[in-house]
Amino acid sequence: MGVTFQEFKFLEYINNSINFGNVLTIGRQELILNIKDKIRLNLLNTEFSNDKFIDNLLLKKFKAISVNSLDNSDFEGANIICDMNLPINSNKNKFDTIIDFGTTEHIFNAPQGLQNISDFSKNGGTIIHSLPSNNNCGHGFWQFSPELFFSLYSEKNGFKNTELFIFDTYNKYDFWKVDKQNLGERLELTSDVALYLLIKTTKIKEITSQIVQQSDYVYQWNEVNKRKINSKKNTSIIWKKFKDEIKSIFYENILPLKLSERLQGKKISKKNLYNKNIYLKKIKFYDYK
Repeated sequence: MGVTFQEFKFLEYINNSINFGNVLTIGRQELILNIKDKIRLNLLNTEFSNDKFIDNLLLKKFKAISVNSLDNSDFEGANIICDMNLPINSNKNKFDTIIDFGTTEHIFNAPQGLQNISDFSKNGGTIIHSLPSNNNCGHGFWQFSPELFFSLYSEKNGFKNTELFIFDTYNKYDFWKVDKQNLGERLELTSDVALYLLIKTTKIKEITSQIVQQSDYVYQWNEVNKRKINSKKNTSIIWKKFKDEIKSIFYENILPLKLSERLQGKKISKKNLYNKNIYLKKIKFYDYK
């Protein structure tokens, strides 16, 4: 749990549009920056550059009014002790900014943890996350899909201005902004590196909801859309079937089985590679040499 180079740049990006105000960090958030990072970020020899936790960074650099931290125990000095697997009873609608950098994946009851985060936030408050999305199996209980946060942080559930980004943990040069996929489509991403998801949203209702269904199924459940799906031109259906038959003959009857399976698997993986996906746009939060 903490602020690496990428989370720091995300905080800078967010700082352009909000005041951090009274902050709650979910877990004690450590400052995880090496010397090169601190030089690039102009943080070397600052009054907080050698701190273990980010409290002074938020107060001095990002002008937060106060910083509180929550954890399941006080082993790292959190001042609010709370089991995020259970509904909260105190500190509701209290904080302007909630920072969850690498905590929710460690909470077994993730939906309740996310509801608690919303309940801690004031109406008009900002919620930000940095959570594992792919290729980090075993780090925590969960890895998260963009689909979850597009569906959860919707206006009907009491949120707006939801933005999602993805970063590769070994790449400090590029981020990818995630656009919501077209209705009826699925946003599937593969990678050969660990990916993290950055999320920012604004709470706009005092009491929020968790009415969440996977969007491509919602689209298909609608009778009108069912008819659209089933009314594809016969020519396109026939042409697709013809191409599939040719491929099937090649892969199943000409190539050895083991090689065929490997090639087909690689093809599917390449098709969904995150940095080539049409819904991901490469951006830069920063420029440096």
